[in-house]
Amino acid sequence: MNKRKEETPKAKPAGPRPKGKHTFSRGLVNVMNGTFLTREKVLANMPYLLFVAGLMLFYIGYGYWTERTVRELDRTSSDLKEMRSEYITARSHLERAERQSQVADDIGGMGLRESRVPPMRIGVDKRELKAQRSKP
Repeated sequence: MNKRKEETPKAKPAGPRPKGKHTFSRGLVNVMNGTFLTREKVLANMPYLLFVAGLMLFYIGYGYWTERTVRELDRTSSDLKEMRSEYITARSHLERAERQSQVADDIGGMGLRESRVPPMRIGVDKRELKAQRSKP
C-alpha cells in the first residue's frame, strides 16, 4: 500500500503581506466595528481627530447659514422690486390726480366750478393796517 507522507503545514513568512483585497476589507471591517480606535496611534492623535471633526461640523453649519442668507437676500430683492413697482404705480396715480383738469372735473361733481377770472392783488397800506388793528 501506498504510504502517504504526512506533510507538516508550512509556516507563512513573517514579512510584509501583499497589499490587495484582503488588506482593504480587513481595514474596512476595523473601521466599521471601531477596533481601529483602540490602537495607540489613533489614541495619540485623538485631539487632532476631534479638531478635524469640529471643523467638519463648523463647515456644515456654515453651509446651512450661507444658504439661509442667500434665500433671505433673494426674498428681500423680490420684495424690493415689488415695492418699487407699487411706488411707481402710486406716483403715476397721484400725478394724474393732481392735474388741474382732473381737479376741475372732480370738484364739478360737488357743484363747484373753476373760476375763469384771474385773481386780483389787493394792496393795503401798512399805516391803514395798523390803524385798523388798533381800533377796539
